[in-house]
Amino acid sequence: MNQTRTTAGGKKRDEGAASGKCTVFCVDEKRVRRGRATLPSDEQIRDIADTFKVLANPTRVKIIRALSAGDMCVCEISEVVGLSVSATSHQLQQLRDLRLVRSRSEGKLVHYSLRAPFVASLLDDCVRHVSDQGARR
Repeated sequence: MNQTRTTAGGKKRDEGAASGKCTVFCVDEKRVRRGRATLPSDEQIRDIADTFKVLANPTRVKIIRALSAGDMCVCEISEVVGLSVSATSHQLQQLRDLRLVRSRSEGKLVHYSLRAPFVASLLDDCVRHVSDQGARR
């Protein structure tokens, strides 16, 4: 149920608690400073957002999960994810650009491994989260 509230500035607002918004504008400067202190630099924030953009692709999530079991060559990864070797290489390049995986040549084969193990842990947490969500439905 929405209610009309008067803010500290005397303006009227028609917002209720159910909207998820405050009904008055009130700032605790100590909390604001504490929140700001936790923020990484703008450059780091952009890099983090770019990492999540790359992880937003289901194929790349599959690749990372597969590599969490150990090193694999491109041919093996392509079999796991069900793509051509060329398409798999393209996806791996994006992961390499963000330093999430590394490659090494072994003769005519190129093997990949996770360079950033945190990403496997992140995906494990995501699997638990979505599994918990499904159990609650």
